[in-house]
Amino acid sequence: MLSDRQKLFTVNLAKMILKSVDLSFSLRLGEVERPIEMQEIYFKSGRSKTMNSRHIQRLASDFTIEYNGRILFPPGIIDDQYKKDLELCRPLGEYWESLHPDNVWGGDWNRNGVYDESFKDPYHFEMKP
Repeated sequence: MLSDRQKLFTVNLAKMILKSVDLSFSLRLGEVERPIEMQEIYFKSGRSKTMNSRHIQRLASDFTIEYNGRILFPPGIIDDQYKKDLELCRPLGEYWESLHPDNVWGGDWNRNGVYDESFKDPYHFEMKP
């Protein structure tokens, strides 16, 4: 049942937020719930690659992620800095994935630990329905 998944997602999100402090990250909550109309706008503009976003189901959250007072993955980031930021953020993404087998981090969609994502979304944390 979707509501049970949403509850589990929320608990896991709380755990990750608390763990982020131990890992020296500062998080600011971004988008969690997204209306289908907004998803259409994101999809048409290329900001999203799917019309089946977990945000629509309230099973995803985006964050602004800071480390040592610096925002990771700022707009216009160059590839070399993106790779450095990704490695800094990897412990947070791995922790998220360790909380449940259906948790997925947008910095490593395919969970292979390699910088090979065609869609970069490292501030995105979701749970499969």
